[in-house]
Amino acid sequence: MARRKRMEGPRRRQAIVEAARPLFARHGLRATSVRDLARAADVSEALLYKHFRSKEELYEEVLDYAGRVSQTGIEKLQDLEAGTEALVVRIYFLVRVILLEVPGLQEEQQWHERILYRSLLGDTKYARRHFRRVRRIVEEGMNKCLDAAAEAGDLEAGAIANRNKMWFVHHLAMALNLCHMSDEPAFEYEGSREDLVEQAVLFCLRGIGMTEPAIERTFRPSRLREIFAHLHEGEGIPLKKTERKEKTWRISR
Repeated sequence: MARRKRMEGPRRRQAIVEAARPLFARHGLRATSVRDLARAADVSEALLYKHFRSKEELYEEVLDYAGRVSQTGIEKLQDLEAGTEALVVRIYFLVRVILLEVPGLQEEQQWHERILYRSLLGDTKYARRHFRRVRRIVEEGMNKCLDAAAEAGDLEAGAIANRNKMWFVHHLAMALNLCHMSDEPAFEYEGSREDLVEQAVLFCLRGIGMTEPAIERTFRPSRLREIFAHLHEGEGIPLKKTERKEKTWRISR
């Protein structure tokens, strides 16, 4: 019988979490047994309990891990100076990350999405936690950009609340993503996935009431792709510092 490879505590704990993700994503908390989890992680049930006091504690760790993956990169947008251009960048970033992937974290993101969508059909615990996290790191900056764009005359007056505008963008991207999660998409749109991102962003800009002159001025897909690439290559957004003392940044042209 092959001897089980020994790992240090933190590494073994992380290995258990990674082995548990697909089980919880496929079957949920209730239908996944401790025996199944131990077998997937190639450990004894006793060793699993050494790292996690219960199946529920392991589930909580999986949810936290998936949530951390889902917010990767979003913090890098926080120092953008609020305005119309920054609003377009934020919407593009949100749609692209949800509809395509977080570069370098494709597998982790897939499990996050499966846990999220399963949660929406179950107790919604993970979904509610995920949306609270998104609200905390996205909503304030998005609202400031919406207010600044409206003040600049780049948004038409309407009856849609800022908060709903942000979530309409987010949930549209989720719905498009859901149609493409399987190896065989449930619905085929015309064009490539990159085309779909750009068309969805354009749809969102018009949906939130952005004026056509503002769209023509700020919606430049090649530039948006460049900014996105800089973000995930660790180079930061190609920006220039404003003359104000606050730590805010403006998109360089």
